[in-house]
Amino acid sequence: MDLRLLTRCFYPLGLIASLLLLAGCEGEPTTNQVCETHPELCAGLNTGDGQCRFERSDLIFDRLSVYQNPTDMNKLAELKQTKVYLRCMELVAEIEPTTLKERKTKRTEAVYHAYDAIERLENELKESYQPPVIYYRWSQGDNSALPQFLKLEGTRHLETPQLQLGLATYYVSRNKAKTVEILLHALSLYDGDNDTVRKEVIPEAIKSLATTNHALKRFEHAYLWAKVGESYNLPIARGDRLARLYPLTEQQQKSLQRLAFEIAAAIEDGEFEATLLQAIDKETQASS
Repeated sequence: MDLRLLTRCFYPLGLIASLLLLAGCEGEPTTNQVCETHPELCAGLNTGDGQCRFERSDLIFDRLSVYQNPTDMNKLAELKQTKVYLRCMELVAEIEPTTLKERKTKRTEAVYHAYDAIERLENELKESYQPPVIYYRWSQGDNSALPQFLKLEGTRHLETPQLQLGLATYYVSRNKAKTVEILLHALSLYDGDNDTVRKEVIPEAIKSLATTNHALKRFEHAYLWAKVGESYNLPIARGDRLARLYPLTEQQQKSLQRLAFEIAAAIEDGEFEATLLQAIDKETQASS
């Protein structure tokens, strides 16, 4: 069972009876059921409107998670989803509905409600010591969070692919060799199961490895990561353009292509280790 669905079967005592009557624990309740049982979670949203319904639904359940367990991490999830909802609502708020003209006003109100919710959540998280919250604050332009984030470098608190990628973004303009090491470590922390990491972190790490190695003039490695990127359909140079960028011998290209396939498979399975690059160096040296 999806962990998110599983956790949504556990509600505060005041909600259990009503929600069980509505939906049972065999499946999650609908957003309408949540709104009926706990209307404040849906206050200010464009309920009853077909626009942004998926973004709205996710936000309602994130709000429910905060109501159940008001941790900083749950609040961070709500904050991020509120911004997703806001981006959608900003696009549709100016759309004139063909029926029910009052929806336009409701959509505009939802936009302003989202602004207020974001401000509230950001204030609540301002003093958080959770590493993902600290990184998020810095990534959103709060420079006061940077010293806090850097103090955690080398500790277990940053031992996730997401936070290692965040650390790499800091060093990429300061120490490119160290950036490569951090990115390789980020890939090694992926266990093959986290869908968000697979879709968001892994592609960014691979692209950064290709461009950073290129900047370091480590052309075999840059070529290698570009080929790995092809497995993820990343917008990296390929084909003739890649051959022009890196004038390697045919044997070098074949060796690197083969190793790139092995590395891509290792990453996908959550079995990547930086030591694989030792074999890459041996392969390229042997074919030189």
